[in-house]
Amino acid sequence: MTTAAQTVLDCLTVLSEPEADRLIDDHLFRTVDLAALSSLCATGRAGVPLLRKQLRQAARRSLSEPERLFARALARRDLSLSPNESIGPFFCDFVDLRSRTVVEIDGWEYHSDRTTFRRDRRRQNWLVIHGWFVLRYSAHDILHHLDECADEVERVVRRRRFHRRLA
Repeated sequence: MTTAAQTVLDCLTVLSEPEADRLIDDHLFRTVDLAALSSLCATGRAGVPLLRKQLRQAARRSLSEPERLFARALARRDLSLSPNESIGPFFCDFVDLRSRTVVEIDGWEYHSDRTTFRRDRRRQNWLVIHGWFVLRYSAHDILHHLDECADEVERVVRRRRFHRRLA
């Protein structure tokens, strides 16, 4: 018999990095307790460094595969944006309050009808009018040019944080 947390730790030592990423993202907070995983980090067991890294980079609350991958890419850059955060009457894919930056990832499966298209434009206009900077990426670009998109967001967010701190 073993615990779910111990099973995750054991699996991390044999899975490829993308498989380990998926395991953590799919099961953290759903079937495996964060406290139990965290307590394993205090042990000297094999796989603990991998577990610590996974917990730091876990993509929490991501709704789609491109969002999950994007959240992890930002975490690798030590940049934390809140996923699925509400601003005013809207929910946004990723939000950085300090820089007042919103990142939206648009996929065909969610943005293929006219109503959704119009709603996205109204949301973006509302955000801009209320002082938010909005970056939009297609799911295709996230899936095929992940590092370039994450690098661009990192540059923008860090620059905006710096300038807002000076103001």
